[in-house]
Amino acid sequence: MNKKQTTILETFKTNVDIDTLRCDADKIVISHDTSYFISYPEFIKYFSDIKQISKHNVIIGINFTYGWMPTIFNFRSKDFDNVVLILNNAKKGIVPQVHELETLKKCFNNSLVGTSKLLHFINPEIFAIWDSRVYRYLTNHRAYNYHLNNYESYLAYLEFCKYITNQPGFDYIHNSIIKKMGNEITKYRTAELVMFLSVQ
Repeated sequence: MNKKQTTILETFKTNVDIDTLRCDADKIVISHDTSYFISYPEFIKYFSDIKQISKHNVIIGINFTYGWMPTIFNFRSKDFDNVVLILNNAKKGIVPQVHELETLKKCFNNSLVGTSKLLHFINPEIFAIWDSRVYRYLTNHRAYNYHLNNYESYLAYLEFCKYITNQPGFDYIHNSIIKKMGNEITKYRTAELVMFLSVQ
């Protein structure tokens, strides 16, 4: 982590501790019949079943990812060779560097939020979904476009997820959310879901 990411991470840690997360997790009610929760395991399974991601998979994957987005999708670049390489590395557990995130974002409608969702579907163990509600939960501030498209903030957020999911007491939160969901999810998904559902 660089100095900027470390500073952002410390802000997240100051604003959100394990007790806050546990308290919010206890309040969450999950409706199983929404398309959001019906589609999620299918998106995860799609990439789980793929050994090697191809351009074909990228095109299908980003388009179903945008079923969760309020905007219409457009490819903003055609740098598919590099995109496929970065995403296959992500599937293997390698977190993209800033310049690689920029390559992905440029291709995927110039949106880091959309990019984060696709990365999560590809490897939900080490990538968490990044959006305006998560940002607001972590900072207590409204999220503007420049906040959401900030690579340093997203990378700090992934470090925060690693930190919070390793805290004593997180297993209680994780098991509680799995019970409410009715199916297995990763710890990063649990952390993100609590944040997302706790902000209106």
